[in-house]
Amino acid sequence: MNKKTHQLNIQAPNTLSLDLVDYPSLGSNDLIVAIKYCGICGTDLSYLSSGGLMGPQKEPMPLGHEMSGIVIEIGSDIKDINVNDRVAINPMGNNNSIGNGGTEGGMTNFLLVKNAVLNESIFKLPDDMSFEIGALVEPFAVALRTINRSNLGLDSKIAVCGLGCIGFSVVTLLSYFGYKNIIAVDLYSLRVLNANGLNAVKAYADWESFTDALKEFHGEGEVFGIPVSNTDVFIDCTGNHKLISNIINLSKKHTRIVVTGLHQEQALIDFRSVLMRELEITCSMAYSNKEFLESLEILSKDMIDQSKFISHKCKIQDHKKAFELAKDGNLASKVMIDLCN
Repeated sequence: MNKKTHQLNIQAPNTLSLDLVDYPSLGSNDLIVAIKYCGICGTDLSYLSSGGLMGPQKEPMPLGHEMSGIVIEIGSDIKDINVNDRVAINPMGNNNSIGNGGTEGGMTNFLLVKNAVLNESIFKLPDDMSFEIGALVEPFAVALRTINRSNLGLDSKIAVCGLGCIGFSVVTLLSYFGYKNIIAVDLYSLRVLNANGLNAVKAYADWESFTDALKEFHGEGEVFGIPVSNTDVFIDCTGNHKLISNIINLSKKHTRIVVTGLHQEQALIDFRSVLMRELEITCSMAYSNKEFLESLEILSKDMIDQSKFISHKCKIQDHKKAFELAKDGNLASKVMIDLCN
């Protein structure tokens, strides 16, 4: 009888299944990781609601792209990686697209990493780093790239919209790097409370208080007689297309808007307002191998309060409970699938 393992899959919109699948078949350039923890990302929730990567698809979609674990098997041509190495996995490394439309997903007991290369798809964890923190390397890398795409100066006036895992990682890194004027907003009070525990971050739970704070701490100006905030950079981590218009209307001339939240719907943008302000609108997607490694190095400095990031750990058999928790920002921050034996 062939050995089997569990894999959490999307079968249809809002339909998950925990399936028994064949144990991975190892190629000479591959390795197998016994997954310890895999985080539930807001992107996973978007995939689930739409039924797949871009909508319903013919085959089940394996989930999970924020993971850590232990290498248990290596192919004959693998270099610099050994059995029993503790690792974080770059899901996009070597075009694997793990949990992002590829044939593998990290919400499994045993993950095949194809064409594994050290510091491209596989990153070794320090001995004193927990597997839970190891599973945060991926979302922190997303946040790090977002900051890099923002073209900030240390005196930049920064606004962050959305304080889910990516947004909270963004403000955490901004605070860590020494930025001094960070205003943030999220509708969930738990997220706002966590963000207000960081140096130089002022977070609010409603749009009116947020915009008042922008005017108070970033200053006010006008564009063709329209009152605006003197914010230099807005970072959108919400995926809420209606928010983009609100941000544009608040923006002064030459404001930079960085979109990193996954938008499922088309956004209607008033380009007259964009033109009047000569705005720069750009996006940030995923990360480079260098940013993934830098994320790991930053987290190795014990610079975050794990309890503020990870609120719940659920066994894979309790995946329905885990995903329901992940949808409620007042109850949960990061929910992780616990695959430890």
